[in-house]
Amino acid sequence: MRKGTVTLRIKVDFESQKPIELPIHYNYFVQSMIYNTIDDKIYATFLHDKGYEVDLKNFKLFSFSRLGGPFKIVGNDSNKKIVFDKKVSLIISSPVEDFITKFSTGLLKKDQIYLKDNILYVTSANMLRKPKFSSFHKIKMLSPMCAYKTIRNENSEYKHFFTPYEDEFYNLISQNLMKKCKLLIKDFDEKSFKFELKPLKIEEKIHFKPMLFKKTPIKGWLGFYTIETDPIIMEVAYYCGLGSKNSQGFGLFEIIE
Repeated sequence: MRKGTVTLRIKVDFESQKPIELPIHYNYFVQSMIYNTIDDKIYATFLHDKGYEVDLKNFKLFSFSRLGGPFKIVGNDSNKKIVFDKKVSLIISSPVEDFITKFSTGLLKKDQIYLKDNILYVTSANMLRKPKFSSFHKIKMLSPMCAYKTIRNENSEYKHFFTPYEDEFYNLISQNLMKKCKLLIKDFDEKSFKFELKPLKIEEKIHFKPMLFKKTPIKGWLGFYTIETDPIIMEVAYYCGLGSKNSQGFGLFEIIE
């Protein structure tokens, strides 16, 4: 990895004095909480507005898991909400030292963290142990993975999302990861890049996760997969996330064997 990067994940446990109520599609509010916690407003604005650029594409270079903790779903289809008990956890991941340092500092400094209308208190924040990366791993998605192309017509454009049952899904995730490697690996050789992602266990009823980010539909997939690649590329994938929209809470995985 380039000088000036660390490879860390943080697991944060939060507590509230009352149940934590959120819209069923809550990723935007978690992302906002992360930006608001970063202890450097100039850096947070840079990340939010632009991020790190390579090949005319911008990457925020962080991702996060779904919220963990006991919950129930309440309401009808038009006003469905997720209500967590008074505790939730979140994993935040990034290969960028500035991000990890400034986010951790913000957690330590703030008396209260706001997640939409909920007031949270940090009960613990732990750096997760770095795995020993090898050339083959089985993985489990902690947040849905998505891959899409923007289709432009004469008068409009829309995003076409692919599924893990289509080859293009894997091609797009590989291309996306190669760009992240160009940003993060010193002397990266694009010609020698090899990355193979394969489905291990996917069930559409369980693992297909259509979501809204603000009002934008995103179609992502959880499930179990295998990755075969160079260990340093595995490390980039692990800390950045796989596929698109990582900073909106997509593509984070854990190694399961």
